[in-house]
Amino acid sequence: MDLKPQASLAEYFHDAVSSAIRKQGLDASEPTEFYLVNLLAGFTTTPPDDQPLTLKLANAQVVSPDERVRCLRNVGDTSLYISGFFSDSLERKLVDVDFYIQMGVSAYGQLAYHFRSSSELQGIYDELGAKFTGFVDVFTEISEQSALTDGDLVALYERWLRTGSERLARRLRARGVIPRKPEMQ
Repeated sequence: MDLKPQASLAEYFHDAVSSAIRKQGLDASEPTEFYLVNLLAGFTTTPPDDQPLTLKLANAQVVSPDERVRCLRNVGDTSLYISGFFSDSLERKLVDVDFYIQMGVSAYGQLAYHFRSSSELQGIYDELGAKFTGFVDVFTEISEQSALTDGDLVALYERWLRTGSERLARRLRARGVIPRKPEMQ
């Protein structure tokens, strides 16, 4: 991966996702690739919460359809993110990476079924579920490429967001990310 300066974190993740998909030899559609970019950028500002995924998945079965979509997406996205970026830490837990993969595949499969009348959304969620392990490898590749001696790039960016430290901003720029505060909507 090239360490040229990027205009935004989303651009950095777009380059990282595209590069990792090519290196992994994975065939991914453009909409799914952009979904992954947005997933990674989203987790830089809102890290996963600590609620167990099984509870989230169970809750998704008893809520309104809109809330169900939100819950299932959260389960799928969190499963993918944790499986790709933190699989080593799962080896010391009661549940391992296979559990997270099963949860993600299930959540994305249910989302694809929910969006069966919307071909683009159904296609994205079908692809995420069918190629989940491949996308885990893509995230692992990104994690390894962005590893820093004192933590990963995402953690560095999160620290910079909280502190605004110029030192951290310089370190981000050295890694090819131009730090910018997210715009409020």
